[in-house]
Amino acid sequence: MDVGRAVTRAALAGLAAGTVLGVAARRRRSATRTEPDVHRDRSPTRTEPDARRDHVHARTEPDARRDRSRARTGPRYRDRPSAGAGLSGRRGRPVTVTTDDGVRLAADVEEAASPGPVVIFIHGWVMNRHCWHFQREALAGRATLVFYDQRGHGDSSAGTLDACTVDRLGDDLAAVIEATVPEGTPVVLVGHSMGGMTVMAFAARHPGTLAARVAGVALLSTSPGGLRDSTFGLPWPLGRLAPRFTPVVFERMLARGALIDRRPALRSRTNLPVTRYVAFGPRAPREHVRFVSAMAVATPTEVMAGFFRAFLVHDKLAALAALEPVETLVMVGDRDRLTPAEHSRRIAAALPGARLVVLPGAGHMIGLERPADVGRELTALLDRIAAGRAGRSGR
Repeated sequence: MDVGRAVTRAALAGLAAGTVLGVAARRRRSATRTEPDVHRDRSPTRTEPDARRDHVHARTEPDARRDRSRARTGPRYRDRPSAGAGLSGRRGRPVTVTTDDGVRLAADVEEAASPGPVVIFIHGWVMNRHCWHFQREALAGRATLVFYDQRGHGDSSAGTLDACTVDRLGDDLAAVIEATVPEGTPVVLVGHSMGGMTVMAFAARHPGTLAARVAGVALLSTSPGGLRDSTFGLPWPLGRLAPRFTPVVFERMLARGALIDRRPALRSRTNLPVTRYVAFGPRAPREHVRFVSAMAVATPTEVMAGFFRAFLVHDKLAALAALEPVETLVMVGDRDRLTPAEHSRRIAAALPGARLVVLPGAGHMIGLERPADVGRELTALLDRIAAGRAGRSGR
């Protein structure tokens, strides 16, 4: 057997084994954990900002037996159909956006009958535009909605490996705005994970367009930087080794990308337990895990590894200053292992007017895990934007 291939498979197997150990450890630690009711964050290192800066926790029941009996019937499951009920089936008018380096970005647009903002959804790493299934349903008719596949993801072409950078994604977002939003129409940007980083890069590289056209931003489960030392929530000693081990895994995958991509069945089996651990909180529906894993497996290995490299050097904390005048929502799950809640708290600290919402028990894929919460917060964001615009026009 080829040595490089053997190393890659062994590394992935090790990561999967770490996943199993991590899940067991987290379950033991969470057995006695409870969450507070809705409150304002009063940690000694935080200052009290205005009403938009609420730190929201959804209430959970302290009785473990009651938790188990409600696990599949509570509001966050009752409001959500299973993945088998049509995830990714709905699409709008197809649009292709061509970037200045020749990449063709696949998009679709759902127009609203009434005038209002255009909401652009920017998905995360190894996902595609169909991961926004529940948000598409929640906001249908409220605003014109634009969904697009980031370069190398979904139905979009990839470009070159050296173009797998967060800055390049920011430029792509500028092209999408130019191609899909009529002049004078306000824009709301909703970015998840790498999509949130894309918004930050856009703010840094296109401040004029941001100031002239963007009325609101939602940053979901994302990071302003500092991901190089990520432990992925793994217990010691695996967590201590993860920052050194994980880049080696991805570099080995990159070296054998073509071979890996020819083995989708093997890739799917390997990826499923990793997806379950790093992307979701407890009790995630199996259909959702498979849905997310399938999107990841469909992403070319070169694209996956290329953007992982970009995350190691991602640093857009300073770029957040450009978002200060913009109505901003920050959301994260407190079980997020890819972009832990501390990263969202850093974003909120840099944007004193932002509304920070932390969802107890939710992992990285909050749009699938907590669609009712995300839909409610996005609707409230649009309401605040409309109220602000009405107030300014009435002066």
